[in-house]
Amino acid sequence: MKKIVLIGAGFLALALSMCSANAASPSSLNFCAGLAGGFYDKLASEIGRSITQNSGMPVSVLETGGSVMNAEKMQDKSCDIAIMQADVAMNLGLRDAEFTDAHTETVFWLHGAKGVDDFGKMEKDEIAKRYAVATVRGSGAAVTVSNWVKTDKDYEGVRIVELEDWAEVAKAVSQGYVVRSGERFEIAGTLYIGRTVSSDITEDFAKSILIGEVDDDSFTAAKDANANPLYTHCSVVKGQRSGLNTSTTLDPDTYCLTAQIVFNNDALVGLDKDSAKKIRKAVAKGVNSTVKLVRQ
Repeated sequence: MKKIVLIGAGFLALALSMCSANAASPSSLNFCAGLAGGFYDKLASEIGRSITQNSGMPVSVLETGGSVMNAEKMQDKSCDIAIMQADVAMNLGLRDAEFTDAHTETVFWLHGAKGVDDFGKMEKDEIAKRYAVATVRGSGAAVTVSNWVKTDKDYEGVRIVELEDWAEVAKAVSQGYVVRSGERFEIAGTLYIGRTVSSDITEDFAKSILIGEVDDDSFTAAKDANANPLYTHCSVVKGQRSGLNTSTTLDPDTYCLTAQIVFNNDALVGLDKDSAKKIRKAVAKGVNSTVKLVRQ
């Protein structure tokens, strides 16, 4: 779904002048966000309004499935700006892009009574052979757990079971197993990444899913696209838990990472120098002024 968040009063004249100067010039910027009404969607809409107010260029906010879909759309040039997890953004391979840190997201390790209370225990061969990690196919969390398994060879035996949505994952975590293609997998838990735990998980399984820990230093050396730490140690505090209980300490140890606003400068190819400069400046101002309000 697409929505035009704001059209400046002077846009028509600007668009006509752009088109007459160069037929390849963009008439709008596509901003890949997230689900309608979600945090990514609201953040993109605010940034889009600022860009339009300061440049006259309209911004179309596109509803998407989140970080991984946004990355795919940036790669195929379906969107010019996008919000995504930093560990998803680092693999974009864009020729000329700007990566700006936005808000902080927490990596939640969620498990059931029959699962594993600390992701770090998955390093042990006897645990990795017994259990699998559930995740949603194509999600940012799937990217993170895959990155972690690749980062530390001690996790190379970890099996990942990809399911269709978070409700399905929550059920598997809650009951402690899932059957796929006739094979039964005992589920250690799942990674969920966000500011808080989604209602897709808590709505039906709040009493049977617990927040555990990620007590491991293996991932601290990883860097994001700006050469800053990709994952940083943090704790899951009460306000983030969405009512879920913890199984280890009061504030479980885990990792945090940033969401990043990515702008593909190639979107401005075809504009004259002054127009491109104006829009680039408006994008930077819109991003920087808005993310200051959401950074933790």
